[in-house]
Amino acid sequence: MGFAKKLQSSRLSTAIQQGVSRRLFLRAGLGLGSGTAMLAAAGCGTSIIDPVGIDGFPPSSKLSGNAVRFDHGVASGDPTANSVILWSRVTPVVRSDSDFPVLLEVFSDAAATQKVGEAKVLATAERDHTVKIDQGGLQPGRFYWYRFSCNGSTSILGRTKTAPSSAPAGGLKFGMVSCSSFAHGFFNAYRFLAARDDIDAVIHLGDYIYEYGTNEYGTARAYEPATEIITLSDYRTRHAQYKRADEDLKALHAKHPFITIWDDHESTNNSYKDGAENHSPGTEGVWEQRKAWAVQAYDEWMPIRLPEPGNALKIWRKLSYGSLADIFMLDTRLWGRDVEAGTPVAPDGAANAPERQMLGADQLAFLKDGLSNSRAQWKVIGNQVVFHQWILKPGTEATRVITEQLGPLGALQNVVSPTGLNGDSWDGYTAQRKEIMDHIAGAAGEAIDNVVIVTGDVHSSWVADITYDPNNPIPQAGGYNPVDGTGSIATEFVMPSVTSPGLPIPSELGDAFRLTNPHIKYIDFDRKGYGVLTLAANKAECAYFYVSSISTRENVTEAAGPVFQVNAGGNRIANATLPIVGPLVSPLLASIAPQ
Repeated sequence: MGFAKKLQSSRLSTAIQQGVSRRLFLRAGLGLGSGTAMLAAAGCGTSIIDPVGIDGFPPSSKLSGNAVRFDHGVASGDPTANSVILWSRVTPVVRSDSDFPVLLEVFSDAAATQKVGEAKVLATAERDHTVKIDQGGLQPGRFYWYRFSCNGSTSILGRTKTAPSSAPAGGLKFGMVSCSSFAHGFFNAYRFLAARDDIDAVIHLGDYIYEYGTNEYGTARAYEPATEIITLSDYRTRHAQYKRADEDLKALHAKHPFITIWDDHESTNNSYKDGAENHSPGTEGVWEQRKAWAVQAYDEWMPIRLPEPGNALKIWRKLSYGSLADIFMLDTRLWGRDVEAGTPVAPDGAANAPERQMLGADQLAFLKDGLSNSRAQWKVIGNQVVFHQWILKPGTEATRVITEQLGPLGALQNVVSPTGLNGDSWDGYTAQRKEIMDHIAGAAGEAIDNVVIVTGDVHSSWVADITYDPNNPIPQAGGYNPVDGTGSIATEFVMPSVTSPGLPIPSELGDAFRLTNPHIKYIDFDRKGYGVLTLAANKAECAYFYVSSISTRENVTEAAGPVFQVNAGGNRIANATLPIVGPLVSPLLASIAPQ
């Protein structure tokens, strides 16, 4: 997450941040080869193994009967009304390149006595001995339990839940998480979310793993491998460590189905279609090959259903939860994104160029068509990077105070026109953001109500109305009334991180920032935790929950944060308040107030 790291390397963060800069030195002589490496060359095969073959097993000439374990637990994901992805991984006791026969059993009861389905598949060395089955024949809105067995060994029993086929009477609840840096602490947020019994699914908004080496970004826990991950073997090893070594992540996967997208760290920091900030071709090989390895390992190790089997790079897709919700999961990283225009966003128009792409034309069409054709009450967009604007208003005392604290970003106080603070977000891709906003607002057709954007990436909590011009108080002229939210066309909830370090900005400066960003209703810069999105016919609510510590697993508590409400058809935060102005900010009001 480039923006947080930029702030963490500023003067303000020097005394706060525990770690050191991301890259201490460049690696050399990795011998990764050269030339053009296409995705197909990485062996990205179908995501789902077809359970058909002789005696119920796919044929294999190297079937092994050696002892195995299920060290990485079980996982489920991408529920439909009658199917769900079920995942596990076989670990041979003695390292083996053989294939292993695996039996999946599915039950309708927690005691595992009422079997309703089974499948026989191979855990192949080609897919790192992972198995992933699209289990059909299930009933809508039901809990199911499942387990895997192989060569006398049996996995833990997992629980999953199918999507409803209509609007459930009790509504829907989705846990929402993002940004889990293993090196920065323990995943206590996962533990509290796993303890809940009221969750339909967990929406993971990216940065499920991190690519850095031990002590490069965080020092709480060591990584496997100890170096930055670059090769297919590296990415597989890091995914394996997360699922094997963290009991809370293992428990969360076993309890609830996941709906996932990657952000940048599943490949490398500030990645985009054709490269990444944290990729040096001279020492780290061809970007297309590294990207292919990263997405192959993701497909193997995550319970995701590819919308195009065999194309592991394409993860943007829609999931339907009856008539109550359609969920659109996007890829704002690897599919269509152009290189970042820079952070902060300079006022030279680069970020506003009409040709700049965040999604790519095909993914943009998928989103627009999906929103227009949806008949669900709520349209939820799962999105990696912040959609609403972060505006620094030049010439104000608030901007001077804020930018003074941001060290290398302090030059912003000299700009002569409004600018965005984070070029890695949608602030750096304003033309495509406006096209999406125009579509929601009905510029070329009927306006679309009840769009809720949920976001990760920035290691902090934000709640905002989506509006064209937050500092223009006249809604009829494309502006926004911060008192009643008139002029808002949608809403956005940005999730806190599970462990990754937050933004090193005092809360008082957050108050100042909100005064030039009146569409932002809530900011928490640093607390770790998760969100719960509750959808009912008449309203949506997002509740924030925070953990007391990530430095230990002992005696950790959970505290409820604020709850924000969106009324059906309102398209704005209904229970928002104006900024709470602290003593530091109060003398600045006259120069900060919108002109």
